[in-house]
Amino acid sequence: MTKLQVLVATMNRRDFRIMDEMNLKCDAIIANQTNYRAITVNETPFGSIKMISTDTRGVGLNRNIALTSADADIVLFSDDDVTYFDGAFYGVIKAFEEIPSADVIIFSIDYIKNGEVIERRRLSKRRLRLWNSLKYGAASIAVKRKSVMDAGIRFSEKFGGGCIYSSGEDSLFLKSCFDKGLKIYSHDCVLGTCSKDSSSWFTGCDEKYFYDKGALMFYLFPKMKYFMTLRFAVRSKKPTEIGAPRRIRLMYAGLLGGGKLIPYSRMKKGRE
Repeated sequence: MTKLQVLVATMNRRDFRIMDEMNLKCDAIIANQTNYRAITVNETPFGSIKMISTDTRGVGLNRNIALTSADADIVLFSDDDVTYFDGAFYGVIKAFEEIPSADVIIFSIDYIKNGEVIERRRLSKRRLRLWNSLKYGAASIAVKRKSVMDAGIRFSEKFGGGCIYSSGEDSLFLKSCFDKGLKIYSHDCVLGTCSKDSSSWFTGCDEKYFYDKGALMFYLFPKMKYFMTLRFAVRSKKPTEIGAPRRIRLMYAGLLGGGKLIPYSRMKKGRE
């Protein structure tokens, strides 16, 4: 029988109430970044929930801790702002049975704010390529654990909440899957809802946001980094008061700084 584990990245949890909050009716590993180290297990009628608490920081590292601790055939990455629909986990297992060649499947999900659905991201069943897969977050991604582990694929620990650069660890993960020859598909199974009410790291589309996006382009598109940086800066539709010329300068600064692991704070200090 195929085994599934949900790998949840979270912070500062003191108990297992997250199980009810997320409707976690399956085996799961809770990677909990806090101020102490401990491993606790809660056995439920639906499966075993292991919480690994560490005093580390960075969402990429947190996801890697959960991934290396997993032992299931299929692992579904998640965040603590996801609430799963009943039957979602069966749907994930069934999707891999429907597409036996898939190493990675990206699933549909609803995004909510203030209790209202603001976006229904519905995907079709199809093979994905690099150019049409990088916009999906980690909470939509499930993988065959053996495929990923055998290929030596891990999440970047330079990008994401708590890292030197903000979001992008999920895109870099998918790029690594493509680079290693893994087969990636999308699927119409809807996992549940993901809340957009708040974020522990996102402060809006400010200067750091565009600088960090430039750094991300350095790693995502090494052969087309200058073109893709310009394209993103000019075509960005994110709500911001920063005009296109300034966005371009910030992203090119990030592009140059990314290769040297120079954070926005250091770049900004150098300008003052």
